[in-house]
Amino acid sequence: MPVKKLLDECRRLYNESKYVKVIRTCDEILDIDFNNERALGYKARCLNLLGKNDDALTLLNNALIMYPKNTYYLDLKADVFMDWEEYGKALECYDKIFQIGVDDERDLDFLKRSYETCLSLRCDQLIEMEKYADAWKCYCLQLEMKSANPDKSEAIDSFKKYVRKYSPLIKSRHYYVKISSDEGKLKLIRFLKENGFESEHEEGLLFSIDVVDKTYNSVSVDKVGDADIISESKFYDKINYCPWDKIVHKRIFDEYGNLLYEGNTLHNAPYGFGTAYFENGNVYREGIFDIKGIVLGKEYYPSGQLRFEGQWSLTRGYGPNAPYDGNAYGENGELIYSGKFEIKRGGVGCPMIQKPKGFPREQKHCPKINYL
Repeated sequence: MPVKKLLDECRRLYNESKYVKVIRTCDEILDIDFNNERALGYKARCLNLLGKNDDALTLLNNALIMYPKNTYYLDLKADVFMDWEEYGKALECYDKIFQIGVDDERDLDFLKRSYETCLSLRCDQLIEMEKYADAWKCYCLQLEMKSANPDKSEAIDSFKKYVRKYSPLIKSRHYYVKISSDEGKLKLIRFLKENGFESEHEEGLLFSIDVVDKTYNSVSVDKVGDADIISESKFYDKINYCPWDKIVHKRIFDEYGNLLYEGNTLHNAPYGFGTAYFENGNVYREGIFDIKGIVLGKEYYPSGQLRFEGQWSLTRGYGPNAPYDGNAYGENGELIYSGKFEIKRGGVGCPMIQKPKGFPREQKHCPKINYL
């Protein structure tokens, strides 16, 4: 079959998501024309979509030797690095693309959006690693994408707020809180009880607070050991009780009058301690909510059986938060996994659970709640 017809066949199979067959057809083409530019691109993309990123990267590196100005290859290479969460290397690919130039305006707009997402993810990654100077550079590049001449003093202030708010991305389930005064103690106890916490001992001024099991007890300094002790204000900040003047405790209903959420909110969206509900009235999730959903707490099946308890990762790309570290349970109550989850992120940062295999990130019939 002539190469042109084989390429048409590649396009048809690709549009039907038959990626294995696309690769076979590409191999037929490459047997005839070993450096066919389009066939190399189709094969690399399909290898990436099938999760064979090692093979995809090898193919792309060889293809770029022959076609160093092929921006599609460089974009694919960036996607591979994004899947591996190697955002620094992905940014290098985007930089090369912009140096070469892209003529098509729609392609350029799409690349810019992908580039901006990559910058954001890299910035968060650097903040997690406490590499603030490099994170600042990424942050500035993000601002330049939005404005040709961003104000430097405003940029510095906004970066500081960003670091304070999102560092670290993963929150702890357990805090040791030193209380400043008897008045501060009463205020903290009132806040904890309002959010469903229980206690057996509360006579001291140093509390051990578990925000997943919702318990708090006074402890001695000796029992804390090497763990960090934080102030009340730092605790309130970590569990999303700040900004004080904008947090409102309220109930959110769907269009049919079913209760979706009850708890702390910011701008009419869940933020801080709260509880989300299924349509049947059973608890869906309870814990600490953030800009893209829950980050600490518990999730249940519609039957009421516990599904997951622990931490969710705060997603900075597309898609909701995903379970990150904790215990996962089957619908019959059996423990199916305990520990850190393995999460893969697509080219735009959408999280996909790799381990435990077969544990969906979201339940099929979960309530539709709008987050910040």
